[in-house]
Amino acid sequence: MFTTPDIATAICRSCDKNEKLRLQALLLVKNGLSPAKVAEDFSVHRSTVHRWMKRAEEEGLSSLKCKPGRGVKSYLTAEQLSELREALSKPIPTDDGFSRGWQTKDAIQFVREKFGISYSKSRMRQIIKNLGFSRIICRPQSKRRNQELTNEFISVEYPASLLRGWKTSP
Repeated sequence: MFTTPDIATAICRSCDKNEKLRLQALLLVKNGLSPAKVAEDFSVHRSTVHRWMKRAEEEGLSSLKCKPGRGVKSYLTAEQLSELREALSKPIPTDDGFSRGWQTKDAIQFVREKFGISYSKSRMRQIIKNLGFSRIICRPQSKRRNQELTNEFISVEYPASLLRGWKTSP
């Protein structure tokens, strides 16, 4: 089977918080604490702790890892997701002739009108993040900002030796 040091090593190597929780519960039981007490301390049912123990004994410590495929599945097909990705990559034109970026509510409305599927704000943010987009929030300018000094700072050309390690924008 496995020993206490094996479990401790597995805890240290694990990156998943749920797997660490299961391994820690297993370690406490292995060190003499009752499964009922461990279940109470970890706020899970005692049968859950027994299930973790049985799975670890039968299949090894690696069986306590999170299995893929859990969680909410997207109602959007792969084709619809690619269409959403394409739409998100283009700016939204405004009435005054300018354009602006997408907001979560815009994406929700787009999906509702185009595909007939409604999502909450948090789920839509998750879908957008999974598509590879990041959330950008504009920071307001300080009221004490001296625009002349800012313009002077931006206009100064710095030698390449001072910019080492920094990526310059094109």
